[in-house]
Amino acid sequence: MSGADIDTWAAIATGTGCGLVIIDEAGLIEYMSSELAEVSGVKADQVVGKPWSDLVPAVDVASVGDDSGVGLIDAAPVLAKVSFYPVGSEADDSGRRVGVLRLSSQYVDSGEGFPFAVETAAGIPSRRAMFELVQSQLACQDRYKTPFSLVFLRIKNYRTFIEALGTESWENTNRAVFDQLDSITRMADSVGLYDEATFWMILINSAPEGTKVTAEKIKLLAGAMKIDALDLFLSVAVAGVMARPEEDSETLIQRGLVKLDKALDATSGMVVEE
Repeated sequence: MSGADIDTWAAIATGTGCGLVIIDEAGLIEYMSSELAEVSGVKADQVVGKPWSDLVPAVDVASVGDDSGVGLIDAAPVLAKVSFYPVGSEADDSGRRVGVLRLSSQYVDSGEGFPFAVETAAGIPSRRAMFELVQSQLACQDRYKTPFSLVFLRIKNYRTFIEALGTESWENTNRAVFDQLDSITRMADSVGLYDEATFWMILINSAPEGTKVTAEKIKLLAGAMKIDALDLFLSVAVAGVMARPEEDSETLIQRGLVKLDKALDATSGMVVEE
């Protein structure tokens, strides 16, 4: 694998918040991202060229020796969760595969290098996580021309719930909303909490029309959520903006928040940049 290919895959791993591994047609590891190496406890430079089956053996993990010093026993439970997909088109199948592991809260720690290193007490990626992901994705867009969009969802009547049920109950509601939003996003996309009543979503490789469709979907989904204790549905507003070439993260985020303010005043409750 060339240095340019490695740089590309590394940028994708950082920008999407996923751990990546590339396996050749013989089942040998061509590349492992630093994110995947970190959460699995292996050393990426020591596993390149080795069979993937050595890291995730078909036999019982407890019976596997660890003479190579790459932490096979500890790594196997995490690496077994990697999902593989073909690299390239079906018409030109080289046999290479890319393995993807979504770095959810169960894998991250407080290290500065992780896109999801900063989370709320409920385990939801926070505003800082959003800033880091936006910066990474802007770098990918400038270098590889990969479009992406930023979407905000605001719960308008959140104060009613907090005043009636308390902060702890509202945190549980936020977790439920996050789980619903996360369940309908693609593997490469990301969801988190911007403030106590605003969620953010980063949609990778999303065109304006696709962003609008997703915005409509999440608005319907969140708006259909009902708090039984108050017999009241969530009232939401959604806004989306496309990242622009050579734009910095502060400008993009501010544009999104301005659109969100407009969505709060709009009859439809939604404003998506065309």
